[in-house]
Amino acid sequence: MKKPTAIDGAKKSFIALKNPYDSVEKVYPMVIDHFQETEAVYYAGVKNRSQISPAFIQSLEDIDVYLHTLDKASVAGRAVDIQLKNPYTGRPMTGSSSGTAINVLLGINDIGIGTDGGGSVLAPAMAVNLIGFISPLLDQENRKKLAAKVSTDGIAFQPSLGFITEAFALLKQVVYFSLPINEEIDEEIPEVIYDPADFSKEEMDTWKGQCETADLSFKFDGRDEVMPKLKKLLATCDVLISKEGPIDIDGLGDTVLGHFDERTQEQQRQGKKGFLRVVNMLDATAITIPMEEFAVGCLLICESTPEKISKLFRLAEQWPKVNNPYARYFSECEEYYPQGFGEG
Repeated sequence: MKKPTAIDGAKKSFIALKNPYDSVEKVYPMVIDHFQETEAVYYAGVKNRSQISPAFIQSLEDIDVYLHTLDKASVAGRAVDIQLKNPYTGRPMTGSSSGTAINVLLGINDIGIGTDGGGSVLAPAMAVNLIGFISPLLDQENRKKLAAKVSTDGIAFQPSLGFITEAFALLKQVVYFSLPINEEIDEEIPEVIYDPADFSKEEMDTWKGQCETADLSFKFDGRDEVMPKLKKLLATCDVLISKEGPIDIDGLGDTVLGHFDERTQEQQRQGKKGFLRVVNMLDATAITIPMEEFAVGCLLICESTPEKISKLFRLAEQWPKVNNPYARYFSECEEYYPQGFGEG
């Protein structure tokens, strides 16, 4: 993992202050001063919502992760943000941690911290080909104090914290710092469930696991139908793996819109948000890894125990990481401060 320099940090703040996609609510540019104290400083964006405790964000300073921006989020926690645009498509950005995902894509932050009730971290990450992670074990004591919410489709839940980043190594560092995971390698072969319709046998052979197959096509059904089936499957394996997306490309995966009639329900379904909508509602843990296709991710889900989360990360590390050759269109500072007429 490349260590950022003070010059890198300055460029991140330049983009944040320019705020080209209106995704930043507040910038703390003087975070650059921390480069005087430590060799590497990682910039973090935080979804501007009260469910994230300042104490948790401050604790990340022990591993050189510092608050850089407060990020915009979709109004009322909607699954699509009609105020922000996906920088790739120009369509409404996937929510609700919309600004947090955008600000990682733009290179403003190395990692973003958001909240996920029904896909609000995993879906935005997937929508712009980033890595996302959520777990109810993150900042667990503060989570217990939060009032339960009710989703648009009538399901009670408490939001979990989650991370969005481009760098798997940084994510692992932050998660292993934040959760009681044993860093010693567990030699036991993980038991994996997947759908052959999602992955070829050759793809699955790259994972060292005892694989069983199951029909997971129900993943796009209503939450009330999906939750009991997925819960039962998670109890029988270490990790369940699902291919999801493309997110909000052929439709909009938004419950508010989908409740009107059959036509809008189909449009919601075409948003291609599957199990990611219910991971948090089942108190499960998940990570999404970008695939080569746009806005498509490999979603790895497990029950929220330290042992299973450790196995989840072992499998995620084996997944081929895809380099995005077009990231420079969004993350290079020079693109936002081009030479104007007569300046060349």
